[in-house]
Amino acid sequence: MSWPRQVRLPRRTTALAAAMVVLLALGGHTATAAAAVPARTVLLATTTTTVPDTTTTTVPPTTTTVAPTTTTVAPTTTTTAPAKASKNSSVPLALIGVIIVVLLLIVLMIALMVSRKGKTALDAWRRRALPALSDARLAREALLSPSAVSDDVELRGAVSVQAEKAAVALEQAARTAPDPAAGGSATTAAGALRGLAFSIEADRLLRNGAAAPTGVQLAQADEARRDRDAELQGALARLQAHVSSPSDRP
Repeated sequence: MSWPRQVRLPRRTTALAAAMVVLLALGGHTATAAAAVPARTVLLATTTTTVPDTTTTTVPPTTTTVAPTTTTVAPTTTTTAPAKASKNSSVPLALIGVIIVVLLLIVLMIALMVSRKGKTALDAWRRRALPALSDARLAREALLSPSAVSDDVELRGAVSVQAEKAAVALEQAARTAPDPAAGGSATTAAGALRGLAFSIEADRLLRNGAAAPTGVQLAQADEARRDRDAELQGALARLQAHVSSPSDRP
């Protein structure tokens, strides 16, 4: 027995035939159509196309949590190098300070040199003025002695010369004095010594004159002598204060 040969039709033809079969079945003409088909049976291979079920997968909503980004901006500290600036500015200040110190030292050294020089000059003047002061005191004692009014001309002359030498020595000390006060005291002492010598000689001439002096004249002459002597003693005391060193003063 031979089976009818199956003819494979294309998929589109198969689908069309299947659709026609369905329509005929629905119309109730299945039997009639079967009778009309010729003896040659054409077996149409029914191709069943299985469409896979489409499974809808529900994707759960994805929650994306975005972590808050904290951006920390580091404070930018701009350093304008104050240390270097202060260092640079401190250099001139230090230099100025050094210059000031050096100037002060120079001034101090100059002051010390001037002071030492002045002290040296004062010591030298004291050494020269001290003999003149001693001579002036000796001359005063000679003027107040009887030798100043003696009848001996040579003796009176010696006292007068002694007084004049002492006065000259005082004037020389006044010219080389380190300060005006010391020079003035020496000059005053020289003038007072000459004044005492003049008053003593005037008193001697008054007493030994041709005419007898009156009491008033004698009193005036004696007063003048005492005044000149007081002036000389004051001048010599002031000169002594300049001649003597501070350690010798009371």
